[in-house]
Amino acid sequence: MIKKFLIFTTITLLSSNITLRSFSQMVRDDPLIYQPDPDSPILSRNPSLDDEGEAFDFLIGDWDVVITWEPINNPKDTYRAKWHNHWVIDGHVVMQEWRGPSLTGAEFRFFDTKTKTWTGRNIYVDGAWRDTEAVTDGDKLIVTIFGHNQARGDFLNRETYFNISKDSFEMKSDISLDGGKNWRKGDYHMIVTRSVEN
Repeated sequence: MIKKFLIFTTITLLSSNITLRSFSQMVRDDPLIYQPDPDSPILSRNPSLDDEGEAFDFLIGDWDVVITWEPINNPKDTYRAKWHNHWVIDGHVVMQEWRGPSLTGAEFRFFDTKTKTWTGRNIYVDGAWRDTEAVTDGDKLIVTIFGHNQARGDFLNRETYFNISKDSFEMKSDISLDGGKNWRKGDYHMIVTRSVEN
């Protein structure tokens, strides 16, 4: 009985190693356009931002990202990126700096202490400004991006941050073409882990 169990365990471990090795081989490891500045200060949230104003606290810091793109009618693409997220403007705005092998940009999140709401804008190289809104939903964070392109016209891209812990989280995208009445799976999802200082 023990011998059979050991054989089963060995086969299971070998299968797991093969799966992990296959996944790592599928992830593109191209160099990033440029690294986030390690001396860029993280700073801290302004004390006036409480309750809903704390929504982005978990996201502050430096992160390693594995992002997978699966747009309709296009090949799947998985690669590594970096995210440097920090407070600016006296702790009232979160600036998220994205560094990937083919795309770089920034996302700004502003909390209005009067309306108690998050709004923002995204800007990427060769891209347009995109307005955003954000709200917490239980243990998740929802960021909605108001998009427009030739193929889709006006659309909503909903990013859901989930499985949030101190050193990791996941994010997935959903798309709506009718103002949020109906949603379908979006073009990308990501697994994010906190960067370890060398």
